[in-house]
Amino acid sequence: VERDDVEHLQLVVGRELSDLRQRRLAKSLGQRLQQCEQRAQELVETAGEAVAFVQDGLHVDANPAYLALFRLRTMDDLQVTPFLDLIDPEQRKSVREFLRERERAGQLDGWAEMPIDALRADASRFRGTLVVARSEIDAEPCLRLTLREAAEEPAHPLPSQPLASPQTGLPGFAELIAKVSERLGPEGRAERPFAVFYIRVRPGASLIRDIGLSRGLAAIGTLADPLAQIVGDLGTLARVNDDGFALVADGLDEFAAESLSRRIRSEARLPKAQAGKGHAGKSSSEPDCEVGYVLVGARAAAPSDLLDEAFRACRAPVQGVVRPTDKNKPTSLAARTKQTAEVGDSAMTGMIEHALANDRFILVYQPIVSLMGDNQENYTVLLRMLDQDENLLDAQHFIGPAIRTGLIERIDKWAIRHAIQAIGERRRAGHHLNFFINLAEDSFRDPGVMIWICDCLREFDVRGSWLTFVFQEEVVDGNLSTLNPLVESLKKIKCRVAVNRFGGTDHPQMLLQALSLDFVLLLPQYAQGLADDPQKQQQLLSLANLTREFNVKSVVTGVEDARTLTILWTAGVDYVQGNFLQRPSPTLEIAN
Repeated sequence: VERDDVEHLQLVVGRELSDLRQRRLAKSLGQRLQQCEQRAQELVETAGEAVAFVQDGLHVDANPAYLALFRLRTMDDLQVTPFLDLIDPEQRKSVREFLRERERAGQLDGWAEMPIDALRADASRFRGTLVVARSEIDAEPCLRLTLREAAEEPAHPLPSQPLASPQTGLPGFAELIAKVSERLGPEGRAERPFAVFYIRVRPGASLIRDIGLSRGLAAIGTLADPLAQIVGDLGTLARVNDDGFALVADGLDEFAAESLSRRIRSEARLPKAQAGKGHAGKSSSEPDCEVGYVLVGARAAAPSDLLDEAFRACRAPVQGVVRPTDKNKPTSLAARTKQTAEVGDSAMTGMIEHALANDRFILVYQPIVSLMGDNQENYTVLLRMLDQDENLLDAQHFIGPAIRTGLIERIDKWAIRHAIQAIGERRRAGHHLNFFINLAEDSFRDPGVMIWICDCLREFDVRGSWLTFVFQEEVVDGNLSTLNPLVESLKKIKCRVAVNRFGGTDHPQMLLQALSLDFVLLLPQYAQGLADDPQKQQQLLSLANLTREFNVKSVVTGVEDARTLTILWTAGVDYVQGNFLQRPSPTLEIAN
């Protein structure tokens, strides 16, 4: 550039500066792509499902579960084996066409599946499901194959899970679970509402004890006929254990389900001679059956979780256990399916949809402060919504309607994505903080939620170890089959896991045994009036000691005064959260 040609100099400098920025951006994106590929590969390697990548019909890569499924020793053995050689010869043509269709499909067409008969390296066969989606490996297009082996029925089923009851001829546990699975489909969504009932024979244990196992089981089996007459064509009745029946019934609302439950209790009776042996000293007017049920609509839990929930609804409440009262218990999916729309739901639904479409939600943060000298900054991420008058609405105003109208998944995705973006920006600015992010029941039941979270982490270059995902205790019991694999997947990408509103059930140790947790956030009611309530202090101390036994950190929420802080520190609680320390704020600064 000539010395006096300022305009030319400006053009050249602008061009070179733009080129430099583009090269820096390309380098940064290349590094992020490498990280994404590495994380994706790590997920595939540690996945419990059999996953392989196929290009032009040949295996490019596979995880250990895939090799184990086909009983292949090494990747070299797999790479010299075309995928179609692992398929039954009679099915190869249809599988080849199926794979070609997926190759022609666009990236946004998702995945597709088909049943297959496969051949192992040792010539044994198995039936399963092939799930195919488009993917890339080393920047080359390919197909990602996921193989799910069909569960084999045991040759000699256990009495607790009979394939069919010899006393009644009714279907058994496995067939009932299959019926529920049919209604849910592969994505866990019910095309139409249905109900799952559990019916327990109250004197069942007494009958078996008094008249022997064989005669006792036969006596309990006599209930099959009256139950079948009551149920009629409503659905499938099964005998699932020694003293329990289950029912899957379509098209029932809350009123119809409760009516059926009352009819079973009043009409399903044991023969008088047998009932008397199990009801010694009791009124003959007492029902012979206890009934619990759960209504299923929209996204649902795993089939076994639904039966567990109906079983728990059937159990008598535990007496003599004092728990903090909670009049404002959050609405769960199970509660939603048992409720009709409340007054104001329609107007609030319109506001929620407008807020989602116009970015009218705001994240606010409340610090979680360590009582044990931990200097890391932890924040609970909370959500607020702007109404038409620019007023901020707390979550309690819109979460209930959002759950009842099925909008909660969209809200969760908005909150999670923006929280991940915010923590990425703050971490790059040098702030070593961690976020606690709530995941609603409808959201964690979504089979694709894990992939979506990983996509967000890749998009904003955020590490899983910076995040803790939080589930509500009142919905954990009914979702263990769904939550366990999700928790394992979150752990694989280094995320931490917490349960909120902990301490509201009669068996907290069972929850700690069932899930691999890092934190529990106790019910706010434990902190209310704590300084003047010795019984509550003792309960809180027991919970804090229990969590330490499982190497889980305890967080007491709802702290409102200094006296409570002193008691919590003495009890050995790890963290505290509450308005006394700092109210939720849109800024990420802990007030002094």
